[in-house]
Amino acid sequence: MDSMTHKMEGNADHDHSGMHMGDGDDTCSMNMLFSWSYKNTCVVFEWWHIKTLPGLIFSCLAIFGLAYLYEYLKYCVHKRKLSQRVLLPNRSLTKINQADKVSNSILYGLQVGFSFMLMLVFMTYNGWLMLAVVCGAIWGNYSWCTSYSPEIDDSSLACH
Repeated sequence: MDSMTHKMEGNADHDHSGMHMGDGDDTCSMNMLFSWSYKNTCVVFEWWHIKTLPGLIFSCLAIFGLAYLYEYLKYCVHKRKLSQRVLLPNRSLTKINQADKVSNSILYGLQVGFSFMLMLVFMTYNGWLMLAVVCGAIWGNYSWCTSYSPEIDDSSLACH
């Protein structure tokens, strides 16, 4: 048996529910199961390291704000598409000029990237952070949701 197989078999019985990303108390822990524990939780980046209760509260407020801003970005993209449709009622969207297509694509890319970052926050499996994403999305949707036009395709790669 080669050394790689031996190493993998040696780890087969270990519990990975609280994998640690290094040694010591100042390292990020990575939970693979739902948890309400916040100590040593890193949020997306190594520098966003939650160690204390005030750090958790600040992080939850920041994530709430980011989820709220994501909903605002969705609103802006929708409003832009709707205004372009109103300006060109008898033409297809293919008649929109090249600059509008580029800016629409950039805004859509930002929206998708934003949603993936929020998905990564959710994938910390931390209940507090997950709740902050959901509450921010709820408040943002409440604040920015308008009566959507059925002719605008509102689908996206939203991860929450």
